[in-house]
Amino acid sequence: MLFFASGAALSACALLGGCIATDTIEFEPDENFPPSIVSQPNADFPLNAIGQINKDDPADRVEMPLQVIVRDPNFDQTLEYRIFLDSPPPPASEFPILSGDIDSSGSLERDSEFAIPYELLAPGICHKIELVVVGQFLNFVEPRRPVEPGDVDEVTWWVEVVDDDNPVIVQECR
Repeated sequence: MLFFASGAALSACALLGGCIATDTIEFEPDENFPPSIVSQPNADFPLNAIGQINKDDPADRVEMPLQVIVRDPNFDQTLEYRIFLDSPPPPASEFPILSGDIDSSGSLERDSEFAIPYELLAPGICHKIELVVVGQFLNFVEPRRPVEPGDVDEVTWWVEVVDDDNPVIVQECR
């Protein structure tokens, strides 16, 4: 009896213009846009200038703030970052001094600030500090490579560091 009732209901649906979908519907995945990094408008160390730090200046801090805006149209995507200090040229090994996540903000722009401790910045030298942001890093063997090719942005700061014992920059920015 149950078979007859369900068969009658199915026939009625078919005759009355109803249809039963049996095909799988495939949706296109959301496009993954690469992140973009710019300086915050009032950054202490903007990307377009060589920074100056005097470690003996009492007004100076004990950390160098890196103040940026990370733009990413993929609002709900958590991003990963790595910061490198004075990285050797390839193929030498390099290791990030800082790494972590940049949480989604629900908007295009994510104000982010990272801090480099002064004890990592030797005086008398111009240091190169690089910030790499990706959707996800592939591994630590190639520490800058994203899982998805092209899903990366990278910016560089140059900063000259002096103190009373090292008032002259002996290693210039290069």
